[in-house]
Amino acid sequence: MATRVILDINEPQYEYKGPLMLASGHRPFFLCAGVYATLSLALWVAAWEGYLPLDAAWHGHEMLFGFATAAIGGFLMAAVPKWTNLRPIQGGRIALLVGLWLLGRVAMWFEPVAWLDLLYLPALGGFVLHMLIRSRNKRNYQVAAVLFGLAGLNALYHFVDPSLALRATTYLVTGLIALIGGRIIPAFTQNALRMAISRDITCTTPRWIDVLAVPAVIVVVACELAAPGSQWAGIAAAVAGVILLLRMLGWQTVKTLYDPLVWILHAAYVWLPLGYLLKAAADLGGPVDGSAALHALTAGAIGTMILAVGSRAALGHSGRPLKVRKTTVVVYVLILAAAIVRVFLPIDQAMLISGLLWTAGYGLFCIDYWDILTKPRVDGLPG
Repeated sequence: MATRVILDINEPQYEYKGPLMLASGHRPFFLCAGVYATLSLALWVAAWEGYLPLDAAWHGHEMLFGFATAAIGGFLMAAVPKWTNLRPIQGGRIALLVGLWLLGRVAMWFEPVAWLDLLYLPALGGFVLHMLIRSRNKRNYQVAAVLFGLAGLNALYHFVDPSLALRATTYLVTGLIALIGGRIIPAFTQNALRMAISRDITCTTPRWIDVLAVPAVIVVVACELAAPGSQWAGIAAAVAGVILLLRMLGWQTVKTLYDPLVWILHAAYVWLPLGYLLKAAADLGGPVDGSAALHALTAGAIGTMILAVGSRAALGHSGRPLKVRKTTVVVYVLILAAAIVRVFLPIDQAMLISGLLWTAGYGLFCIDYWDILTKPRVDGLPG
């Protein structure tokens, strides 16, 4: 039996009077994510070349707990009101969350107060959980659980083992991608293909695969925490990779090539099974570099999925047609190229080339989406 997903795209109706940038959390957080993806990677490239005293732990932390959690905040600020049918978080509460996120970025430069970085995720998780409880939306309690799990791993980074925390965080964030991606990718794809090609097209996933996908990733997180890089972690990663790959076989991927806003979602998702299969190969003694496997999930799955979802959500929540500009397609190509170079190019300059491609890609995203994220909705609705 297969699962068919129908997506409700109706916009909630409400009045808002206040600063435009605080009307919806996706505005400041997607901008923060884009700007920080550009800035932090540029700083890391400079450090890699010997111009700044930054280490790999800082780079990994700021990519995950800086860039990725800003994007997660932006997505949830747009999605949770639809899940719960409640008024979105706005105004001062958005300012508080953005302020805590910014405080964390500054604090990471000053060791005595670096712990201030721990404040943002529990606050975000608290706001999300409050809305879910109010609406009795038990289906999405697991999303709040992931946020609190990330907060715990951030504490592990600061006080116990940074390297272990960053690896486990990578797998937990990809678990969130597996959870949300498994809902939105087939739904968005089916809607787009039915409008463009045929009303008879369906995107399906076997029910048992849907049930196992996220738990399979969580098992990898547990194995990594208990026995990092062990044979058990490798076996768990192999199982997760196969399940995640089987999951997308009914999503009509080949038919999406005409629409960049759809194919980028598939291109981002495919990094999930690829990354876990590469991790399995590395952990089980295969000729695969562990760093390459990790970057298939970070630069590949996380970096590309944030771009795919962020660009689509920004258009949808601005009242614009779901059609990307040519410059956005260039952004997609640059970020995919950055991931491919970092994971597969066997030369010493791979990190530098990948970093430059990434910086150019997310820099162009900021320019391309600045007006969309900073100007009122074209349909006159709030948000």
